[in-house]
Amino acid sequence: MNPLQIGAAVATLTGAATWCLARGLRRAPLSVAAAREQMYGGSLATGINPASWGDTLSAGAPGRWVQHRFGGSLAIAGLTTTDVVSRVAVSMAVLLFTVLAAVAALMTMGLLPLSSFWLLLAPAVAVMGGWVVVRDVADRIDRRRRLFRRTANDFVQLVAVGLTTDQSVEEAVRFALGVGSSETFDALRAELLSAPQRGVPLWEAIEEFGRTYDVRELTEFAASLERQGVQGVSIAETVASLSTAMRAKALDELERDADQANANLSGPTIGFVVSTIVFLAYPLAQRISDAFGG
Repeated sequence: MNPLQIGAAVATLTGAATWCLARGLRRAPLSVAAAREQMYGGSLATGINPASWGDTLSAGAPGRWVQHRFGGSLAIAGLTTTDVVSRVAVSMAVLLFTVLAAVAALMTMGLLPLSSFWLLLAPAVAVMGGWVVVRDVADRIDRRRRLFRRTANDFVQLVAVGLTTDQSVEEAVRFALGVGSSETFDALRAELLSAPQRGVPLWEAIEEFGRTYDVRELTEFAASLERQGVQGVSIAETVASLSTAMRAKALDELERDADQANANLSGPTIGFVVSTIVFLAYPLAQRISDAFGG
């Protein structure tokens, strides 16, 4: 076979593997029995409860590792253990197949020597791809946690402003929910506005939201609301002090982010300055060298 035929064969195999992977990951349409099970619970009439391969992996050692690594933080990013395990497995499988196909094609064309090293390289690349997915999930959780903390800070600040205008706690909370606007604020607004319809007190809804998204300040604010609702004590000063502390913490985080951004720019800046000096000094150095017969 000539190189053109080998390239066509590799491209065909790669396309077929990609199509099979897409077909395998595509969610099948729900049957009437499966839809009824999701709506009303219980087992199917056939007694079969099929589990996807992602559920199978998440129930084993990979799922336990993800639970140990992230715990309940996955809810912050809207992910589940099955989602993370499936993404890691798919990325590793795709990279493994891609590297093996590329190495086989290059070895067949004579561009790579026959060596067992390539058999070790493919799993190493696959593991690196899975680790990149895990790091991406961790970064996503950290970004979402920061967003929810900023939302909590804005919410408490707005409630404190409402309390300074002689509004009740409920009116101040409604004022804060009506002013705030962001994706995370929409999630907080939906949770708190639906609490009365669910028969849940306001402080319990705020506390549950704070526990779910790992915002400790909201649980403290919920405790203050509970004391006001149960004991009837004034919480204006408590909320004001809490908002002051949260504002100081937010400013400290902004300063740290700014310092980190400056530190990240120091390396490229030094590299740019050094390369510019070398570029400008090279002609002069070349002339000096020629003048002294170098």
